[in-house]
Amino acid sequence: MNLLTETQAKVMGTIWEAGRPVKRSEIQQLLTDKEWKTPTLNTFLAKLVQLGFLRIEHDRKDYVYHVLVSRKDYLAYETEQRLKKLYGDSITDFLEAFCPVGETSKDNIKEIEAHLKKLKGKK
Repeated sequence: MNLLTETQAKVMGTIWEAGRPVKRSEIQQLLTDKEWKTPTLNTFLAKLVQLGFLRIEHDRKDYVYHVLVSRKDYLAYETEQRLKKLYGDSITDFLEAFCPVGETSKDNIKEIEAHLKKLKGKK
């Protein structure tokens, strides 16, 4: 898997939010942040197909895109890659940066502890 560019992630986000196979024309309508020209959108969709994020199917005069990589799976991968790059794969260094001592709420600490207990239970 590859990390997506910001624009690729925007296009995938739109498709993930749809929660179903989506026609190219629908994607173009759903991308409301700027006016997307058809050739530009086609280029991004073709790249996402090439990267293995989408599968394309022909439907008369339009194309239908099916998700192959879920948002959850992608975000887990992206987080892992960023953790490696920014924190040398050290969860401790990440937590120290993310949850400064004295500035982290008790509720956040409880959530982290609950998650750690869940992780321990899986092993």
